[in-house]
Amino acid sequence: MPTLDRVKSMAKELRSSLAAQNIHLSHSACLEIVAHQFGFYDWNMLKAHCDTKSEFHVSIVVEHGCEEEAAAFYQRAFGAVRGGAYMFEGEPISIDLHIGDTAMQVGGANPRRELEPHRGGPFYPKAKGAVSTVFILDVANAEIALQRAVNAGATLRGELDVATDGRRGATVIDPFGHIWALQDRTPLRLRRAA
Repeated sequence: MPTLDRVKSMAKELRSSLAAQNIHLSHSACLEIVAHQFGFYDWNMLKAHCDTKSEFHVSIVVEHGCEEEAAAFYQRAFGAVRGGAYMFEGEPISIDLHIGDTAMQVGGANPRRELEPHRGGPFYPKAKGAVSTVFILDVANAEIALQRAVNAGATLRGELDVATDGRRGATVIDPFGHIWALQDRTPLRLRRAA
């Protein structure tokens, strides 16, 4: 679910795109359309949902000792902004990052749990792509974002393609085994009209 600021921006983009086609709607009418696209009855329901929603944070687990390397990769590849670090015996065990509005941590897997799997995870991926989660990034330009990720060290998993909703996207595997889907925030046909 996007933030209220993102929803307002989407309504503004929609209004601009429609105006370019000589279709003139008010900003409030465009807010209603965007609310319907997200499955809400109207703008007021969407706004109420956003005002009371919980915040979601992600913790990405990498091999112990790779925390700094992973944080640096996410900064280069996805524009993550680094926050603080949690230290243990002078070494970082978890590093705070932000990608857009999402807070995340990069943490090392506990070596004792890795040696004794019966203790339970979380564990880092043992093989590239052997994960149960795909991280999805909506970006301004999927082609540029894909090239940036590959240049930073990600492995291309799927070629850039256009989905049924008109957005381009592709997936990569980061150097630590996690899968990232990079997709255009706006469908090509709306970007061309704007």
